[in-house]
Amino acid sequence: MLKLKDKTIADFEENHQLNIEEIIKIYHVYVHTVLRNCLANPEDIEEVMADVFMILWKNYEHLDKTVPVKPYLVGITKNLVRKKYRVNMENYENLEGFEDKVSDYVNVEDLIVENEKSKIVQQVMDNMKPQERQIFVMFYYQAKKVKEISKDLEISEVKVKVTLHRLRKVAKKKLKERGYDYGKS
Repeated sequence: MLKLKDKTIADFEENHQLNIEEIIKIYHVYVHTVLRNCLANPEDIEEVMADVFMILWKNYEHLDKTVPVKPYLVGITKNLVRKKYRVNMENYENLEGFEDKVSDYVNVEDLIVENEKSKIVQQVMDNMKPQERQIFVMFYYQAKKVKEISKDLEISEVKVKVTLHRLRKVAKKKLKERGYDYGKS
């Protein structure tokens, strides 16, 4: 029997249809746990959870049947949570149209491309020296300014800028090698 993490989309295919009920039965606790760690409001959790499975089901025909289900669920969940935060921040008092917007938001093919790009960037980060990685993370993931990084790490601003420039060149080269244009989806 396959482990939970090994189940692919094909494992849930019946008569060229996705058995979404079985996926929900197996993965609803997992998705709920991820959402509970991201969202505080129980109503938001339930709403987003329903949207996650709906989007998976609606995009079934575009899915790679050999890919495990979990990465799709995680990617969709992550995008919906980001979308939820954006919608709340842009128009906190008007969330009535959220359901209509969400169903069209996630394109699974774009999700796969972004996931692949993230893997490439992670490989680049794995090959960085500790200080380079620290600079990269502080700038791109913590959104710190060059001046803040310089102060925190007690190095010159020029060194931070040069390091970031060199790391961007390496990432750009790796992305191009894999057929991706830098800065495009």
